[in-house]
Amino acid sequence: MSTNSIKLFATITAREVLRYSPSGIPILKFSVEHHSEQMEDQSQRRVVLNLDCIVFGDRALKLDRSCVGQNLTLIGFLMNKGARSKWPVFNVQGFDEN
Repeated sequence: MSTNSIKLFATITAREVLRYSPSGIPILKFSVEHHSEQMEDQSQRRVVLNLDCIVFGDRALKLDRSCVGQNLTLIGFLMNKGARSKWPVFNVQGFDEN
């Protein structure tokens, strides 16, 4: 089994209204921005990353109280946005408000 696990400190930049799947599961889509300095080939590199995220279930209900501009530590994995999409989305499995 391959590893696909991400922990990211980021700021919410946009969010959609909480919605529900046909089976009643809460779904929240939002976007985040991450800024950091990373070492690459013995030199510092400034990193800026914008990423679309999705969260399901009770975590979606809890995250629905968050607002644009809030800092979060997100834990989850990357997957394709859809069956025919090659763009990634961060599937959030846990978070801490900072």
